[in-house]
This record gives sequence, structure tokens and C-alpha cells, in this order.
Amino acid sequence: MVVALVTLKSIAPELLNKQVLAYFLGFLLFVSISQVNFNYFWKISPYLYWAINLVLFVLLLIGRVNRGIVAWIQLPFGLRFQPSQIAVALTALFLAKNFKDSGQRQQQQVLSWQLLLKLLFLIILPAVLIILEPDFGTAAVFLVASAVFFIFNRLSWQQVLSFLSAIVISLVFLWSFVLADYQKARLSNFLLIGHSSQAISSDYRQESSAAYNARQALIAIGAGQFWGQGLGQGSQSHLKFLPERQTDFIFASFVEEWGFLGSILILSLYFMLLLFILYLTHLENNRGKQLYLLAVFMMLLVQIFINIGMNLALLPITGITLPFLSYGGSSILSFFLTLALVQRILLEQEKRASSIFQ
Repeated sequence: MVVALVTLKSIAPELLNKQVLAYFLGFLLFVSISQVNFNYFWKISPYLYWAINLVLFVLLLIGRVNRGIVAWIQLPFGLRFQPSQIAVALTALFLAKNFKDSGQRQQQQVLSWQLLLKLLFLIILPAVLIILEPDFGTAAVFLVASAVFFIFNRLSWQQVLSFLSAIVISLVFLWSFVLADYQKARLSNFLLIGHSSQAISSDYRQESSAAYNARQALIAIGAGQFWGQGLGQGSQSHLKFLPERQTDFIFASFVEEWGFLGSILILSLYFMLLLFILYLTHLENNRGKQLYLLAVFMMLLVQIFINIGMNLALLPITGITLPFLSYGGSSILSFFLTLALVQRILLEQEKRASSIFQ
């Protein structure tokens, strides 16, 4: 948190106060929610799930278009909230409720078609609402994180084949009827970004402006070298050659000023957090909580991977924030909410362990 605030103060000091407020509210949310018994969240998970879907639906009807998408709710004092940010946590909680009483024997059984179709419906509904915004980056994180409910449960071969067929059909449909031209151009330019200029046609030269962001991010990362340029010394971010330097490309801004050593620090912190969540999953004997923890693990892993990957021009550019480092109150609050439930699971594990030895 300190590293994030110091970096933000360096590259966009005018946003620092809002980010400090988001961290403060997130910390209060974390402390409050982590004190509530997890059984209470099982009970209210259906209401939370349907509430977030209702908000996403209403947002599509009356929300304002901002940067080409309808994703934010306007709040007083110039603040905004992006409800899709908490969709993973609330949906995963509701999906996990279906397995909360499952034991080790039950988890070895093949999922029934009825439960499989129910899970698919509960996942597809919010995913479609997010795609219609359109926010494909958040939708991708949501779908991959939700996939743990199939990956870590037994499926029959018929179910696997049906599932894979549905994925292929959906991808073809998205490319043919949903993706806008500029989104297709992003993917095309990503595939061609490494080509030499001599091998690029005149059509691609005209299109290559879509790869500008990725090129500027690579320049910023390269400029950081081993030790970094130093706080306030990053030319790409301070001269605003690097777009969205405080959100999507915060990693490039960070590495430009903190260098390779700074990137190792950030990656090490993420690695420890992910490893800790996996360790809690190993200790947990409640199937529902295990699946929730795995969904959180996958959400964080995918979001970190996509954000850093697009900063390194390894993945197509999409609007994905870097957890706890990027600027954005919605992102900060959603991660604090998600980890508050993880903390509650940890506290109940410790309580259960202490009762055994009393």
C-alpha cells in the first residue's frame, strides 16, 4: 500500500487524496467484514448475487458512456464506482454455497447435469451483462475465475466436450457479432507488434496506432533498467507519453522509476499473497470455502498476469488494473472486500484449530 501511494504521488499527485480515501474505506471494510461469521455470508449470498446483477442491468439502461463503456455509477463529490469489480467475489460466494456442505467423498462424484447447468447460468448472466458494457477485460477475469468451479470438480467426458464446444461457439460469436472494429484491431496489432517495419504493409502502418500504448509501455520499462530512474524522474509517465499511466500501465510507470529491483519486489509480494491463499485452501476442509479461495486465487493471478502481460506487450491491451497498485477506488474496495472474506476463513480456521487443543 505504501509503495502504491508513493508511486501514485510521483506520477499523478492530483489523484493521491482520492486513493488515500479509497484505502482508508477499504481498510474499514476489511476489518468490519472479517469479523462476521462466514455462515452469514452463505445466507445472504443469493441476495448479493441478484443485487449485483440488477445493478449491472440498470447500469446498461441508464448509465453514462465513459471512454466507450457504461461501467461506472456516478457518486457525489465527483466519485465513481464500478460494480463489475465486485462481481467475481459475490458470484463466487454464491456458487460456492452449492458446495458448502460437500465432503471429500461428495467432491469425487461427477457433477450432475442439473447442477452443471445451474452453475453455467449463474456464471453466464453477470458475464453477459459485463460484456454488454462492453468491458471484455473484466469479463475475461470473471470467466476464468469462475471456471474453477468446473476445473476443480469432476465432469464426465460428455460434459467436458459440451463445455469446450460452448466455449468455441461463444468465441466465434464474439468475434463475428460483438467485438467492435477497434477491439479486433487491438488483437491484430498485438499479433503483429513484433514484426519488423520492413515486413509491415501500408495497411498495417495505418493500423499500428493501436499498438502505440504497448510500445510506450515497453519504452518506459526499458528506461527503468536495473535501479530505476528514481521517483519523479520517469520521462514516459511524467511527460504523459504513457497513456493511463496510473491505471492500466501503472506497472510500466512503476518499473520506470523503481527499476528491475522494484519489479522483483512487487512480484514477490504478489507471489506471497497467492501462495498464502493456496495454503489456506490446503488447510480448509469445507468444500465451498475451498472453491471460494480458489476463485479468489484465480482472479488475482489472472488479473496480475493480464495487466503485467499487456505492459510487456505479451498480451493484447485491455482495461485491467493491477491489484492494490493501480489507481481506482472501485478496484481497491473490491479487493479489500474479497480478501476480507479470505481473512474470515483464516480466523475460523484458527478458531477451529484452537478448540481442538483446548
